[in-house]
Amino acid sequence: MNWLRAFEAAARLGSFAGAASELNVTPSAISQHIRALELRLGKELFDRHANGVRLTDRGRLYAEDLGRAFALIDEATAKLAGRGTREMLVVHVPTSFASQWIAPRLDLFRAQHPTIDLRLTALDHGEGKVDAAIEFGWGNWPKREATLLLRDETFPVCAPKYAAGLASPNDLQARNLLHVPGYAEDWDTWLAHVGVSGIDTSAGSFFDQSIMAIRAAIEGKGVLLGRSALVERELATGLLVAPFEQRLRGAGSYWFLATPQKAKTPKVIAFRDWLTSMVQASETADG
Repeated sequence: MNWLRAFEAAARLGSFAGAASELNVTPSAISQHIRALELRLGKELFDRHANGVRLTDRGRLYAEDLGRAFALIDEATAKLAGRGTREMLVVHVPTSFASQWIAPRLDLFRAQHPTIDLRLTALDHGEGKVDAAIEFGWGNWPKREATLLLRDETFPVCAPKYAAGLASPNDLQARNLLHVPGYAEDWDTWLAHVGVSGIDTSAGSFFDQSIMAIRAAIEGKGVLLGRSALVERELATGLLVAPFEQRLRGAGSYWFLATPQKAKTPKVIAFRDWLTSMVQASETADG
């Protein structure tokens, strides 16, 4: 069961570190459990590479089945223990937003809503299998009620030591650029926004997920075009700095989504209202 729990949590959260935090063990223990499970099954569940891990096709299918199984076990256990008043809230959320924005605030949600067990998942279980979702986009969500959570800004960030010599955006020419493809705002759009040309933006290091690129930036591997919602904690603690003042308002934003039926349930309303209160508190602190 330890092997299965470790794998299910890592697959759902998209990282060994996230699973370790949830299960209160070390990332090394998560890695060992998953390796033992792979050896037992004779199948690779994760592809491992320098920038992190990614589920294999077999691993994704296995994780979806295990997720449903563990949800049933949790429900059965709650009934047997007489905790009928507790509710499970399943929310589909991007890995980086879950790790960088929600996870640091989870204790506040638990304190305000002790009878709601929050289950965050990066896996797409399909409509009807989650209660709500947080998505990055432009507000066009057919058949779902959408609440704007927070708008995004992009700007370069890097480790404090790496910032030495970055007096202006022109100095980026000699630096390694870190990329996270898939966003409308990339290095080309930010450089055009600040009026800089002649920098080769096709070179650098590329990452599938923002959380991988953020870790690389913290370790001094280059300059990342950071997104405000995902790097606020690292900026506040000094792990990252913003060497330039110029920021670019993102075309997309983070939205809270639910079907009309789910949107009326008390647990979904509670989580949505808590999220908006956290956004307002963060904006008040920044302002």
